[in-house]
Amino acid sequence: MMDTNESFKLSGTLKKILFFNEENHYYIAVLENDQKICGQYFDTDLHKLVGEEVIITGAWNSHKKYGVQFVFTSMELKEAEIFFFLTKIVKGITKNLAHELTQKYTEDELCDILDNTPAKLLEFKGIKEKKLTQIVMSWNKFKHLRELGSFLAQFGVSSNLINKIYQEFGQVENLIEKIQENPYLLTSIKGIGFKRADEIGMKLGIDRFSNFRISACMNYTLKEFCEANGNSSISKSQLFTLLDDALNFKDQETLYEEAVISLLAKDEIHETIKEKYAPSIYFNCETKILDFFENRKVHNHNKKIIKDFDTYIKKKEDTLGFILSTEQQKAVELINEGENTILLIGYAGTGKSTSSKAILNLLEEIVPYDQIHCMALSGIASQRISDTTGYRSSTIQSALVKIDNTDKDYFDYKVILIDESSMVNSVTFYKVLSKIDPDSTLIIVGDDGQLPAIGAGDILRDAIKYNLAPICKLTKIYRQNELQAIATIANEIRKGQVPEFKETYEDFEFVDTSIPNYYAQKAILSDYEVNMLRNDNNYVILNNILNIASQYIEPMYKFIKDKEIASFLTLFQVITPIKGGTLGVENLNINLQKLINKTNSKGIQKKIYEYKLADKVIHIKNENMKSQSMKYYKAGNPDFVEKRVFNGQLGMIIKVDHEKSKLIVLYPNDDMVVFYDFETLDNLISLAYCLTIHKTQGMEYETALIPMSFSHFIMHNTKLLYTAITRAKNMCYIVGEEEAMTSACKKLEITNRQTVIDDLLS
Repeated sequence: MMDTNESFKLSGTLKKILFFNEENHYYIAVLENDQKICGQYFDTDLHKLVGEEVIITGAWNSHKKYGVQFVFTSMELKEAEIFFFLTKIVKGITKNLAHELTQKYTEDELCDILDNTPAKLLEFKGIKEKKLTQIVMSWNKFKHLRELGSFLAQFGVSSNLINKIYQEFGQVENLIEKIQENPYLLTSIKGIGFKRADEIGMKLGIDRFSNFRISACMNYTLKEFCEANGNSSISKSQLFTLLDDALNFKDQETLYEEAVISLLAKDEIHETIKEKYAPSIYFNCETKILDFFENRKVHNHNKKIIKDFDTYIKKKEDTLGFILSTEQQKAVELINEGENTILLIGYAGTGKSTSSKAILNLLEEIVPYDQIHCMALSGIASQRISDTTGYRSSTIQSALVKIDNTDKDYFDYKVILIDESSMVNSVTFYKVLSKIDPDSTLIIVGDDGQLPAIGAGDILRDAIKYNLAPICKLTKIYRQNELQAIATIANEIRKGQVPEFKETYEDFEFVDTSIPNYYAQKAILSDYEVNMLRNDNNYVILNNILNIASQYIEPMYKFIKDKEIASFLTLFQVITPIKGGTLGVENLNINLQKLINKTNSKGIQKKIYEYKLADKVIHIKNENMKSQSMKYYKAGNPDFVEKRVFNGQLGMIIKVDHEKSKLIVLYPNDDMVVFYDFETLDNLISLAYCLTIHKTQGMEYETALIPMSFSHFIMHNTKLLYTAITRAKNMCYIVGEEEAMTSACKKLEITNRQTVIDDLLS
């Protein structure tokens, strides 16, 4: 591969996006002249600029596999800023109309017309009174953005990025002055890292070695590290190394130490133990969580519930229809003896739900039924714990929203059970615990064999490690017969053992697509030929996945026909560790959609996906949305309510309304019909025929299917595979290479997160 460092400028119309990596915003695209370009672009979704004329800066690159490419470092629209503003920000103005307006009027003239004499625009074809009203309302709402644009344009900030800044800070008064004072506040916007904000800061004249700049970088770097790695603290040496990279400094420990002192004084960071630091949000949450558990221990005044416990258990076993093991009885007995908080920990198949039901039944002896409440992070997990215990449940987020809308300090429950607690991060855990009445009983249920939470902290692990509450550990696996193997196989993998995964079972099947004589071929083939061999085999795996999925199409359609949408959503799920590639989420979703959804009605194409009627989708960002209940929607009621839709909720598209540019999704577990604008789809939903393992945490599906390829080797470990397999309730398929499976079973995940609680108690 040959590179040149000489910088060039190219201009042309963006024709097509060939590839997009959501994690690092890396794009491969082509211009109208079929010139291939590639690079990172954070300002907006580059798909929105297809068809626009752009100016790009970068260097030529010759790749032995991909040929000549232009690697860009920056990209700008060739059109005037006012043209972008009119077409992208102001609603009601098309590109053709914007061209007409900018050709007839200067920028100042056009702004004056929109401000003072908008009726002049009625002269233009396509603008009638209704359209003009929409244009003027939108112009008045967003015209302040142009002042921001004029200010930031001098620093090379694109119109796309200006729009994102305005959307984040649009309600902030004197925004330009605030950015002048502290350009690093822009780092709170996704896609604007310290480097981009620092470019503006440097042009504003901020001293490269100032405490202000270094403190801003330290604050940003510390938060980014914690969020990206799941840690809530970091060592000083690690932090200083990250600062060297971010600031391009060497031997500046003195300046770093001064920044630490400055941030400590402002309580923006905290020292957990000597030379270890945490962002204030995580420090405060985890120290308050510790206080919560300590206070529960001190004020444990619950009375014994049942005096003759043995007799009660025997009677209860007859009622429940199952016999409790010694481990399960211990969990119930802890509550009976007056414990106000317990940790019920169990691996897959060890009877956590059974034990939970028995505990809640016992507590119902002294607490009314409606004072007992279960919670989980996902809607599916919440529904499952309600189904298995018989008690009411909700998602954690909806419970928090409900109480936030009241003036009450605590939840209205005397008993609270938190299920799937391994996936609850520090901030969310604190929010829940802060709303629990000191006199209530708390049962925390979880599986520490699963992946830890998305976000910072590892509360369940720390609670177990430091005995923050009495622990009942369930270890015995229950299954009806020897041919049921999901739980057994999963638990052997959890321990780093290779199970008998090729045997015949009722609920588990390994579909072997190993490459014949792989190692013999690898010894004589070039790296390129080996990669091609693996890629060809990935298509074999893909075809097997589609073949298995085809068996579930008929029952899926039946569930839809019978309006059992929740069952449709959880009948069959493909789960994979990565987003890109042949066996990544994106390609699998596209292929599964083609196979499963034969709807002929017109969909809406956005980014890489087309969204069609009856598609299975997942909401991907916590957001307040316009919604109705299904009853109101069916009645044609025009009224909406603002409801929070949470990351991870599964739904089905029930209408694609091209006239109103709306996509309508039913979330059956929440009895919620949600209305999406076409232009916001990319940021809010995704197809969900295939999901990443992390996205499926807390979920359960009748059937789960997992591809197993050496192409995913970097992601393979026991915790990921254990989590994926345990998403399956009745049937689990693994399709792929035997050696990849064996390797994944041996690769123990032993990474321990750095946390505030661990620092303080270690």
